[in-house]
Amino acid sequence: MSDTASPSAPLAFTPVELLKTAVALGLFFVSLYDILISDLDDAVIRGIFLGFALLYTFAFYAAGKGERSTFAWAMDIAAGLVGLGVCFYIVFDFENVFARAGAITTLDYLVAACAIILVLEATRRTAGLALPLLSLIFLLYPLVYGPYMPGLLKTGLYSTQRVLTLQFLSPEGILGSALGVTIEYVYLFVIYGAVLNRIGAIEFMDDLSKALCGASRGGSGKIATISSLFMGLASGSAVANVVSQGVFTIPMMRREGFSPAKAAAIEAASSTGGQIMPPVMGAAAFLMAEFTRTSYTQIIVYALVPGLLFYFTIWYAVHWEAVRLGMQGLPKDQLPHTGKVMREGGLHFLSILTIVVMMSIGYSMANTVLIAIVVALACALIHKKSRASVTPSALIAALREGFQDSISLLTSAACAGIIIGVVVQTAFGLKISALVIDASMGQLWIALILCGIVCLVLGMGLPTQIIYLTLAVLVAPAIVKMGVTVAGAHLFIIYFGMMSMVTPPVCFAAFAAAGIAGANLMETGWESCKISIAGLVVPFYFAYHPGVLLMGDVSGIVEGIFRATVGTYSAGVAIGLFVFTEKDFNTRVSWPLGLLRKILCALAAVLLCAPGMLQMAAGVFCCALAFGIGPVVRSLRTQAA
Repeated sequence: MSDTASPSAPLAFTPVELLKTAVALGLFFVSLYDILISDLDDAVIRGIFLGFALLYTFAFYAAGKGERSTFAWAMDIAAGLVGLGVCFYIVFDFENVFARAGAITTLDYLVAACAIILVLEATRRTAGLALPLLSLIFLLYPLVYGPYMPGLLKTGLYSTQRVLTLQFLSPEGILGSALGVTIEYVYLFVIYGAVLNRIGAIEFMDDLSKALCGASRGGSGKIATISSLFMGLASGSAVANVVSQGVFTIPMMRREGFSPAKAAAIEAASSTGGQIMPPVMGAAAFLMAEFTRTSYTQIIVYALVPGLLFYFTIWYAVHWEAVRLGMQGLPKDQLPHTGKVMREGGLHFLSILTIVVMMSIGYSMANTVLIAIVVALACALIHKKSRASVTPSALIAALREGFQDSISLLTSAACAGIIIGVVVQTAFGLKISALVIDASMGQLWIALILCGIVCLVLGMGLPTQIIYLTLAVLVAPAIVKMGVTVAGAHLFIIYFGMMSMVTPPVCFAAFAAAGIAGANLMETGWESCKISIAGLVVPFYFAYHPGVLLMGDVSGIVEGIFRATVGTYSAGVAIGLFVFTEKDFNTRVSWPLGLLRKILCALAAVLLCAPGMLQMAAGVFCCALAFGIGPVVRSLRTQAA
């Protein structure tokens, strides 16, 4: 949700705005009907939402910059109506269309081809070129170049009919799980966020953040980190955490001075950590207990330190970004009083508490968010300060803003479905897994790197649980044979599977956060991946050093945690995420010395991961040497002055 709309901004009633409002209200009532009255078939509700998203995109998003000509307007309106038509072709006749799989008619063929083209173009207009271009590359894999690929990557030559059947004439591909998750989870939570904005709840959170952490640098980002951690303890769902917490935290961070992409990235990274933070761990902990024949209690013990390290790096990423931006915090006499803020708006917390409690006891996401909206409105009516905001006009505006903010997410999810459909149809993920085992040549570090890549590839748009179920059978046994503990091998898969939520090109947690912040999707994806450096580094440490998982004797545990903590921080310095002291911002070293420092920190991260005391000592020495560059240079400059 963009925070540009004022909670008190009036609802416009121009013809264009009336059309936008009618579409937004219609889809919201369709969603309510599906949740409360009659469970619609997946193809029906996904087709309805995608159809109107395409119509909306071509009507209100121009193909390029500048004013549209009359001809361009006519072409866009025609494209939008065709998009609506092809989607409703599925809505009204999905049983017959899906039943004809493999024997499609000429009309089916044209409908599917139009749908793919329109989804690619709509995504380009709303989310940029990167995702549609990657989807096109995947789409051509079974059609054009797959038969000419070497080894396991080689495919049979798929017919156009077969590819089109899966991509749009089946409950996979464009109309698959990626779009379903967006409609079921993200859309309603974006609506919830728009409602909170209109009733003044976000303003309350802004005041509270100033009262609690206003004196601290980057206080809003630190609140986002901690609140997302606690939300993750209950739900373990990255996207759900983003859309429920982000509506509070992202506008708060933007007001303090973080850029839209940075604010969205902090929220996406913090929310994604819920999948690896005990006790829930996105339900992967329960699956791991079944596969490894290990007690659930033991698994959450294993996952504790890596989860804390993940949030340790996010906290410092926020802190150093705040220092870099020159955030100083406010004097205490300029901060609102916590007690006064809570008296005027404390009940706004009840809606988010409702979400945490209901999700933790097993209520569906859709029912949870609807009840949370009702609770939020009731609390706003109780508070004198927000009572006047609860009007029909404000609620209608919230629904319209929520749908508008969901457009890029709906089109991106449909486009990501093309990639997922190809991966499923060609068994691309299984082929990559087999290549990992063959290509490692018995070297654990090679196997771990390749396994991480496989997790990221398979994780494009897929839940962590699905990635885990696949790789637990195909890859984990091979890693165990190379000397990694059973728990370490299986947690490695979970951690890298989780990272797919914040690793481009298909990173739904980052996309959801970008939608709330009004930021560029891919920029947010790369920023969130950078901030989540621990998710890419820590798994290597616990694969080599079981002490990080609290296994073994006390000395092994202390050594493992020390290695992982210093090594992860060093990796952050190497990529420019962290610095050693604030003086590194104020008095920069020359670029050759800066490059040397990054190289030393990268070596430290690698050496601290490598087994052996000599390697650990060398890693600590490299880290100390990198730290010493700054003080030495500053001392020499002082003497020269």
